[in-house]
Amino acid sequence: MEQWQSWQYLLDLIDIILKYDVIYILKASQLGVSWLMAIINLWFTLFNETSKCLLLSQGQIESKEMLNKIGFIYDHLPDYLKIPMTTDNRASMSFRDDYSEILALPSTDKAGHGFQGTLVTRDEVARHEYARENFKAVARAGGKLVELSTANKSDPNNYFDEKTRGFYYDPDTIKEVLSSGIELYTNPNIPDTCLVFLSWKLRPTRKEGLSLEEWWNRDIVPRFSPLEIEEQYPEFITDVFKASITEGYFDFKSLDDMGFDVCNPIKQDVIDTMNGIVRVYKPPDKSRNYVLFTDPSDGVGDPFVTVVMDYVTGEVVCSATGKERVGIVAKLHDSLVRSYNNANNSFEYNACGIAFADRLDEMQTPNPAPRRKPNGIIVERLRGQHVSGESKELILGDLAAAVSHRKFVIHDREFLQQAKLVTRNKNDRSRPDTDKKLPFDWVMALAGLWNLQRYAPRGMARIVSYYPSKDGGYIASRN
Repeated sequence: MEQWQSWQYLLDLIDIILKYDVIYILKASQLGVSWLMAIINLWFTLFNETSKCLLLSQGQIESKEMLNKIGFIYDHLPDYLKIPMTTDNRASMSFRDDYSEILALPSTDKAGHGFQGTLVTRDEVARHEYARENFKAVARAGGKLVELSTANKSDPNNYFDEKTRGFYYDPDTIKEVLSSGIELYTNPNIPDTCLVFLSWKLRPTRKEGLSLEEWWNRDIVPRFSPLEIEEQYPEFITDVFKASITEGYFDFKSLDDMGFDVCNPIKQDVIDTMNGIVRVYKPPDKSRNYVLFTDPSDGVGDPFVTVVMDYVTGEVVCSATGKERVGIVAKLHDSLVRSYNNANNSFEYNACGIAFADRLDEMQTPNPAPRRKPNGIIVERLRGQHVSGESKELILGDLAAAVSHRKFVIHDREFLQQAKLVTRNKNDRSRPDTDKKLPFDWVMALAGLWNLQRYAPRGMARIVSYYPSKDGGYIASRN
């Protein structure tokens, strides 16, 4: 057993836990957080009269282990800080004359039902079999709730992953990196709640005499599988939310390499950015040809995404995203089509695709691409592209091949993040799976764009022959 250290990130974590009512702690292993929660639970009971603390673990053994940590801390306190115990058994501790109590239970579906107290701590909640049901049982406890866990990629749809992922990807969530290295995520729409990420690199020392890099190469890489390393030792919060290396549909190495192209939009005065909705990376060039694709939205659910690509270089030169009504998205689509040399364009024919198509027709948006079947055959008199079923699998497959061969350049980080969430179908690993609970608007927009560029007209080809003239020059003859 190693001595608990008062590292700065742990002191910052104490302040965060005391400030917020609901705290999600997404962490790497062996950072001292479980011991810190044992300390906080004991502090509540010893220094706050009538405090009631509830510890919920994934099983009976784990709940007993958590209680043992509190007992160990209590035994090593100086006598003047102790309050005599009246109960100390496998499930609880209570203290004389203080009416305070710590209760430790395995996380069953009804564990903690009816509990009214000061603090509820759920440890390794991503592995609780009844995490969702149990939350309903303790949600009315009235006190502070701390949910902490490492990642569980064997069950990517677990309750903790759903909660933390949803909070992280909410467009209103704000990131703050504290001086200790803790990543704190807050949302003005839920002011009493926060998400905390603790990287494995936060702990300043692991083995006496070894640097972190030496410890990593000696003690971690040879001993753990890639999946275990992903779960227990994430360096970045996106490492947690991306699909497992063994389950990811897109090539992670290629996506990481593409990340070097991520950059901020340029300052320019050619395209109206609509207060930051539009991102321009290269302004229109009259000598270039472009393709444009939009994944529209109704302004309520997922945001729309519009992307413009130079189809010779494969660079995404402009993009736009936000929660805007279909009429505004259509106007933006039309404006960017015209600005980028009447770009060959299309859109996803989704729930709001009919209204979107009508608006484009009203504006007579130029150079629309026809709808195509999965085999490429044109569907006459129809616009927009259905992206579902066989069509979805084919265009995502083409996009995955384009990613692995680095055939296009994108400067928007959102695409790379969402692409790492696409998994392989468990029954047919050649097929992609996109969880309906997660956002994939950037992936679908890029898939539609890449499919569009395959069929975009490349312009007229011309052969020019030159003949000597009488004055010593040349005369061009066009055929």
